[in-house]
Amino acid sequence: MIKQLLILIILFFSYIGYSQEEIITLYNSKRKVTKNPSKAKFYQKLTKENDSLWLFRMYRRNNQLASYWYSKTKDSKKRIDKKVSFGLNDSISSILFYNDKGEKHGKLSAWFDNGNKSYEGRYVNSKKEGLWRNYFYSGEIAARAFFKNDSLITEKFYDKNGNERVLKGNYCRKKPEFTGGIKKYKKIIRRLVSKLKWKIKGTITVDYTISVTGDLTNIRIYDTLPDNLRQEIITFFKQIKGWKPAFNTGRPIPIQHSFKLIFE
Repeated sequence: MIKQLLILIILFFSYIGYSQEEIITLYNSKRKVTKNPSKAKFYQKLTKENDSLWLFRMYRRNNQLASYWYSKTKDSKKRIDKKVSFGLNDSISSILFYNDKGEKHGKLSAWFDNGNKSYEGRYVNSKKEGLWRNYFYSGEIAARAFFKNDSLITEKFYDKNGNERVLKGNYCRKKPEFTGGIKKYKKIIRRLVSKLKWKIKGTITVDYTISVTGDLTNIRIYDTLPDNLRQEIITFFKQIKGWKPAFNTGRPIPIQHSFKLIFE
């Protein structure tokens, strides 16, 4: 963990110190700027391509490219062409287009990690326009919405058989929930901490995906750890049951989550 922290610090200052054309900015889990490398979940590389174009690249903590885009200005307020984002498996997760004024303009498409379409629609001068579609993780149409000048005109929801349905409660948009509450989840995690035989001080951050079935997948630990310890923690999280998936436009969706293990 200390080794990785030093690498991040060296990486950060080496770019600042030796290249005026590339600027590194660190971001925490809430996408807020941080100067503390140990709290960084993402880092952004800003490169001046020519007198009127800047290239922005966002990386995950493991140096995996998360997204890139171009802008006419250093503050990224006049983006041009497109922004391309990538999933954890390096496949494209979304493509968003811009006009010369830096406004969202043209088709927006997004995909799940299994390759199926997640949603699609169109912007005209940063305003939603026309038909937008949302899909289930398994590929079926989940919702259709029609926009005019960024105002929602009509919206319909469907089950996986294509039948129109009425959504009840807050299933249009809902965060993932753990059966029994978050206190129960933390209690389960404390069992792991108490059973580990390793002498650890500090924190270990575990990132994972809460899938559409509530299982924990894509479990990742970016901190530098012995392989046996890393595998022990990953195996423990894989066995956790009780999560209910997040919902968006009436369909369960996979969502990224993280938990910080604290060792005293």
